Amino acid sequence: MKKPSVWSLSLLALALCAISLPAMAQTTFFSDLGTGNDVYQEGTGWTMGGSGTLGNFVYDANEFTALASGSVSQIDIGVGYVEGTNSFFAALYEAGNNGLPSTEIGQWNDLTITQSFGGCCGLVSITGITGVDLTAGQSYFLVIGPTDNGSTLWGAWNLNSTGASGTLLQAQSGCTSGGGGAGCSWSSFSDSTLGAFDVLGGSGGTVPEPSSFILMGTGLLGIFGAARRKIWR
Repeated sequence: MKKPSVWSLSLLALALCAISLPAMAQTTFFSDLGTGNDVYQEGTGWTMGGSGTLGNFVYDANEFTALASGSVSQIDIGVGYVEGTNSFFAALYEAGNNGLPSTEIGQWNDLTITQSFGGCCGLVSITGITGVDLTAGQSYFLVIGPTDNGSTLWGAWNLNSTGASGTLLQAQSGCTSGGGGAGCSWSSFSDSTLGAFDVLGGSGGTVPEPSSFILMGTGLLGIFGAARRKIWR
């Protein structure tokens, strides 16, 4: 009986190993971030900050529709720093029937802006998020504001560079200091250029059936076997 070649045995081992590997794919619930040196528009953004510098505190909220269902693990926001106390919060809200934030589903405090406004391409990344679930087709708001309404923070939410537009909300009164947007008296601006951000889920996805891996493996054996015969003719 002819002995199997080392090449064939190696391919068979590779195919068998593949059976145990899950299919990994990151979920993108929403993203209007660009790439390279065009992650967002430099030098153009929605003002956000406290009354200590601006005279009135300013909260920003951008509406988005979830593209998938699942658990959020990371949020990246294109916020630029101008001056003052470098501390702000971000929060996720469900959108109510009135087109305003309704139920808060997550809040993250004492965030620090790493990029000076007008430059590119630093993002504020919130990682390790748990317990926040989104439903495909539903609308949500990402809200940002100063950690303390009276702080001296002056920042700006850089406009996206991908052409994404939607509902922008701004509040300068009624907000509970550090409350993630609770109680705010919102002014709504439809068809506005949204701030730059993304909302991501952890790795996951459907794992193919073992039979599919086996077929893939035997297919590889056939392909590489044919290639080997071609090389050695």
